[in-house]
Amino acid sequence: FGASLAFTSLLGAPDISHSEIESVKAKASQFYTRAQVAEHNTPATGIWVTYKDGVYDITDFVANHPGGADKIMMAAGKAIDPFWQLYQQHLNKSGPQEILHSMRIGTLDPNEPPLELDTSDPYAKDPVRHPALLVHSSKPCNAEAPLNLALDSWVTPSELWFVRHHHPAPEIDPATFKLTVRGEGIDSERTFTLAELKKLPKRTVVSTIQCGGNRRSGLDEVKKTSGTAWGCGAISTAEWGGVYLREVLELCGLREAHSTDVEHVHFVAHDGMQASIPVKKAVDPYGDVLLAYEMNGKEIDRDHGAPVRAIVPGHVGVRNVKYVTEVVTSKEEATGMWQRGMAYKIFSPTVRSLDGVDVASKVSMQEQNVQSAVVEPRQGAVLEGPLTELYCRGYAWSGGGRGIATVDVSVDGGTTWHPAALK
Repeated sequence: FGASLAFTSLLGAPDISHSEIESVKAKASQFYTRAQVAEHNTPATGIWVTYKDGVYDITDFVANHPGGADKIMMAAGKAIDPFWQLYQQHLNKSGPQEILHSMRIGTLDPNEPPLELDTSDPYAKDPVRHPALLVHSSKPCNAEAPLNLALDSWVTPSELWFVRHHHPAPEIDPATFKLTVRGEGIDSERTFTLAELKKLPKRTVVSTIQCGGNRRSGLDEVKKTSGTAWGCGAISTAEWGGVYLREVLELCGLREAHSTDVEHVHFVAHDGMQASIPVKKAVDPYGDVLLAYEMNGKEIDRDHGAPVRAIVPGHVGVRNVKYVTEVVTSKEEATGMWQRGMAYKIFSPTVRSLDGVDVASKVSMQEQNVQSAVVEPRQGAVLEGPLTELYCRGYAWSGGGRGIATVDVSVDGGTTWHPAALK
């Protein structure tokens, strides 16, 4: 896990020399029509896009796109402006624009009429968030829990939970919601309404979810990253209520998964995003995988997956898919960037580029390793002396059902260590 986190985080913006900047300026004087750009939409022809009045050749960048090649290829031969209007994290930081600038090859013909874009704000109906959240971006919302407040309770209050989005928070009507279960080993495709799910035996699980990028800002101190600069707060705990996934699968006919060809269970979200977990985790009586509809005793809110989401204790946050509308049993793991793309694969921490790397052969991230952080005193805090005692507070967590055995704290660079009291 640590190696994968280092890779996905350190794949940052390239250094651009003065001569390269001058070269880009020279290329900007070359004019192209939109029709000419549209002809360059495959690797064979070269992949071009436009942004505002610029024309860019992104052919060599596509494989390294942090969001996956399939996403960026949607803009091949077209304007990326409407895509960046949706994925506004590209506009909230300089890195993406610097990378794009280095690939400029020309300018749109000024004699062509401007492209008419829908500039209405797709985020206008997003939920109102708690003002104590530490917001990294508002469109889409990516905000971490304020740990000095969140650690006051073992279970994180819902309004203080970290928020992770790539799109506007969807509005899904619980009255019309349907969950479809299908795939290998299933007797026949079956659809459940939310009311039907609630008629099944209700189970509760207390589970911590951690974003794969938690504490990425620490890597910024080594090398500037391209991802959200999370502090220590992209991790939260809740009591979830719902139905065991294994009991839903049994109800649909998958009673002895070990005697079938099923190896994976996919969760498909309302927008087509999908991720999967090993079937052994899905059907394990001690795995506690839920299809959850409650969070901390109330209906799950929009930011955190309403009306139904997957809860996969001990596994990386992306496997805990929100807004689930399909569960699919399969011989293969899920397709798409969230499962097979580079962002959730495990690489050596020395990897800085995908050139020559067989991404498909790398293992997809599932369980997470141990993680710990000191929350108080806060990093950078100045403590006036003389001090005879220093009160420290923080968290330690491990995935895969592995408990924390001990936590030791050092205040002198590791020369001496003091055991912490665990709660």
